[in-house]
Amino acid sequence: MIREGIERYYLKVMLGRKTGFSVRLFKGLLTILSLLYLVAIQIRFLLYRVRLLRSRSVTAWVISVGNITLGGTGKTPVVESLARLLDSRGRKVAVISRGYRRKTGPRWKRFREKILGAPTTRMVSDGKNILLNSRVAGDEPYLLAANLEGIPVLINRNRVKAALYAIRRLKADTIILDDGFQHLRLKRDLDIVLVDSQYPFGDGRLFPRGILREPLRNLARADLLLLTKARPGEQEELKDRLRRYNQKARILECRHNPVYLRDVRTSIKASLDFIRGAKAATLAGIANPYAFERMLGELGVEVIYSRRFADHHFYTQQELIDTLNRASRKGAEILLTTEKDAVRFPRLPPGKLPVFFLRVRIDSVREEEDFGREILRFLRRRNL
Repeated sequence: MIREGIERYYLKVMLGRKTGFSVRLFKGLLTILSLLYLVAIQIRFLLYRVRLLRSRSVTAWVISVGNITLGGTGKTPVVESLARLLDSRGRKVAVISRGYRRKTGPRWKRFREKILGAPTTRMVSDGKNILLNSRVAGDEPYLLAANLEGIPVLINRNRVKAALYAIRRLKADTIILDDGFQHLRLKRDLDIVLVDSQYPFGDGRLFPRGILREPLRNLARADLLLLTKARPGEQEELKDRLRRYNQKARILECRHNPVYLRDVRTSIKASLDFIRGAKAATLAGIANPYAFERMLGELGVEVIYSRRFADHHFYTQQELIDTLNRASRKGAEILLTTEKDAVRFPRLPPGKLPVFFLRVRIDSVREEEDFGREILRFLRRRNL
């Protein structure tokens, strides 16, 4: 809980929601750390460039979906959409993730397993059955496994080992790397980089002073830049800025469209009309909960109470009970959460307050820039 408290404080500082002398002091310390971080990552890139560190090729297409900032760009719906697209074209697809924030057990147990040669690649789903829960797999791999019927999902910090496992054991001919832009050990055929059009680079500073994982000039490695959460006619300035760093990449605009609601207790679906005009409480443990709350406002929901946790937070039943009780006292008629949060819930206690998660889908903003069609066109040009 201490770690999550620090993360929440850090997020508020990065989003400009905290001010004062202590914040300025904290930012000064972070500036020093970000300079050290810059040196470290640029040395790493240099070692790969001069081939003192080598990237591994595999006998399958490798497509990376990643970003240049910390969290919140909407990778999971894009990975899901891409996997479905390629699967529908007859490719044997496997999705590989690091499994960020999954519960891996005590260090001594992991060390013992490594010494004994235990396999490090774990299968979240074989395409037919879900084999790990969200706590062991991580919320994003579990969510992908739950929504991608017929497509296996694997986790391993070492994506090369996971790719080789998928090729040899599952006969995969297409590997999709979830959050793979910084993973240089595995060569890829296509690098898709997502940029949040509403909050693209924060204040343009490098982690931990800002939200950039690497300098913006490194966007030159991208083959396709996908502007997420885009609004028609508002992205030209951002596009011009991106073209300064990468003139060859195709730039597409997309948005995350709400599709329907699902009752967390009963799994019954409901239309979006169900919440129009409703007084709602929200519960979110994602990188940018404010974007979720803003989306609900655009759907006509009156958000009267919000409870926010750190990204990837695994909820306890007591936290859910407390949230439901507070929401009821505030006069909420419904509790709304994200699909990614819902997979981290324990069994919900019975209660009068309904709990729904919002299902979203990735859609192109411009009809002439259909995401699926552009991906297929790009792959054909590459003779893949």
